[in-house]
Amino acid sequence: MASSADGMIAELLTDERPARSCDEGSTAGHALTADPSVIARRMRRRAIGLGILAFLLAIAAIAALVARQVAELQRRQQAEVALSLQLVATAVRHVDSDPDLAARAALAALRRTAETAPFLRAQAEDAARRNLDANRLRLTLRGHAGRINAIAFSPDGSLIASAGQDGTVRLGNAVDGSASPELRGHEGEVRDLALDPAGQTLASVGEDGRIVLWDVGRGERLRELPRQPEPLHGVAFGPDGEIVATVGQSPVVRLWDADTGGLLANLSGHKGQVHAVAFSPDGRHLATAGTDASLRIWDLLSGRALHVLDGHAGTVLVLAFSPDGRWLASAGEDRRARLWDVTNGTAVRALAEQPGAIRAAAFSPDGSLLATGDYDGSALLWDVAGCTRPGGECPPRAPFAGDGNPVTDLAFDAAGTTLATTGIDGSVKLWNLAFGHEGAIRSLAFSPDGKRLATAAAGTDAAVWELASGRILHRFAGPAGTTARVAWSPDGSRIAAAQADGAAMLWDAASERPPLTLLGHAGRVNDIAFSSDGRSVVTAGHDGMVGVWDAVSGTRRLWLRTGTAPLNRVIFSRDGRSVLTAAADGALAEWNAADGKRQRTLQQRGDEILDLALSPDGSLLATGGSDRVVRLWGLTAGKPVRSLAGHAGAIDALAFSPDGRLLATAARDRSARIWEVANGSQRLVLPPQDGPVHALAFSPDGRVLATGGSDRRVHFHPLDAAQVAAALRERVAAGLTDAECAQYLNSAPCPP
Repeated sequence: MASSADGMIAELLTDERPARSCDEGSTAGHALTADPSVIARRMRRRAIGLGILAFLLAIAAIAALVARQVAELQRRQQAEVALSLQLVATAVRHVDSDPDLAARAALAALRRTAETAPFLRAQAEDAARRNLDANRLRLTLRGHAGRINAIAFSPDGSLIASAGQDGTVRLGNAVDGSASPELRGHEGEVRDLALDPAGQTLASVGEDGRIVLWDVGRGERLRELPRQPEPLHGVAFGPDGEIVATVGQSPVVRLWDADTGGLLANLSGHKGQVHAVAFSPDGRHLATAGTDASLRIWDLLSGRALHVLDGHAGTVLVLAFSPDGRWLASAGEDRRARLWDVTNGTAVRALAEQPGAIRAAAFSPDGSLLATGDYDGSALLWDVAGCTRPGGECPPRAPFAGDGNPVTDLAFDAAGTTLATTGIDGSVKLWNLAFGHEGAIRSLAFSPDGKRLATAAAGTDAAVWELASGRILHRFAGPAGTTARVAWSPDGSRIAAAQADGAAMLWDAASERPPLTLLGHAGRVNDIAFSSDGRSVVTAGHDGMVGVWDAVSGTRRLWLRTGTAPLNRVIFSRDGRSVLTAAADGALAEWNAADGKRQRTLQQRGDEILDLALSPDGSLLATGGSDRVVRLWGLTAGKPVRSLAGHAGAIDALAFSPDGRLLATAARDRSARIWEVANGSQRLVLPPQDGPVHALAFSPDGRVLATGGSDRRVHFHPLDAAQVAAALRERVAAGLTDAECAQYLNSAPCPP
């Protein structure tokens, strides 16, 4: 195109000379070319040619500029896509090994993909969901330069005190992770600290032999007890806050008056350094241990050793009493934590050997859990009931931390919903423990006001949790066996529980009145449900029987045999006039709730149906089971209208969203999925869990889906992407550092 334009311009600019013969004279030629009209015409043509040339040159320049801009834009877009994918990969790769890094990378990926292509945004959202679900790290507190040796929560859980190798004591904000005041009073490393029961006074000891008492409220030194001539390893307050015990390089244990600083007693008996000290909850006993590998339990009234406990094969580094004072936990360099019966001084259990020395141990406030911290960087939780029961199972739960940063101390908050761990990197990590169970979760139900959650789990009592705090409000224990299913009454005042021992219970949700017990089933009650008006309850049993009961008096109104196969599920129709049943042989039927007559059979036989769900308007019935397919039935015609396939395992649970637009499914393939009811499309696959998913429930506002299963904890999944980002921001105190960007993104400093 350029060559043709050049030719045209050249032609326009060529002199227009008339043709003349060779014998024409010069005079005639001169006269002809001097014609003014010819000259004017030539000038006009030249001007036009120059204008066209300028125009084409401008077009060419603009085209070149646009091409450069497009190339630069493409380069930037490609770089942005590459950066976003690197952030996503970092978030997914480190969710277990370094959850703090993973959360910050996931949040950065969400921010960078806010306006990008849908596929890239979906990748970032998936990484964020995985972090929210798998990552139980709630907050990271920083400030110490070097190893942290000890931590302690204030009674209200708002502060966490830490003692470090850098010679400082810090009081960190455990709510938002904000900067904490730095307390300096030691010459050298601070080895241990302890808070008095009121949370007003903090004691710290160090390698300088100093015993410093601090005023927590004012953040300043209160007083100092007599300085010791050797390094001190441990300190503890008595339960009344009046006695301080210290241990160190000397084999002597010293007791001090916290107010006057006077020495109350010297306890002698150890044959080497003493590293650990702990008061019993009633203040009558003191436990100590150290390099001689023995534990001593002292009677504080007489100053005598009641028990000398042998069993460890190395230095004992940590001791902890259970809240009821019955058990004593010990651990140390031999890599085994041990449980002892305090009453008679006998060994109860040696827990499984860990990869490294165990430097931290603590009981949860309710005494149900023991946490241990390993030098390989993991923190483990142990079920105390199983570990102390003869023949009981005592495996550790899935570990926290595990990033290779040795755990040097750990502590529970007073509510038992947070575990704090420390390491050699100078950080304090706060882990969310709320909604953990001792067995596989079988059933979940939100209260109608959305403030509480009822759960049923294998081997345990039904529980009601406060959602805001994660605390257990009540436990409901049946006569025997475990609860298989829970359901709320429509007004939220009662909880129905199906028991494995053949009973069904109607509990007062506030635990203020005794329950109603519904008896009649022979064997396990598999399901229980309220009618929409709350006046009736229906039960289904392994015996194939259906019972309809008065929810106020507990009187049985109907007793119906549906067949020979066990019944897995039963629900009321929306108007309460009928009940729908699902059996192990695949039978699906509807029955009159007043007289028990069969109204219709939707399916005579088939694969086992494991769950039922009714849409909010009562027009659709969802079924799922062993064939791994969800079926939607139109109840007007009683025919299937749609099938949803995608799960690779039996489907154990179904739930419609409150507005009826979504259907959630949970299966033994470790996944939960969310489907669009209108067209059957799959909207979301939630992050996989560590085992089959047996239960799920939508929150009353439809914004959150709760799931639970064999991994023994409740997972809360925000459904909206904005909720995911907001939840992640609550866990992240800072962005990626320049060093992290250089290491994981090949970019330093971090891109804007």
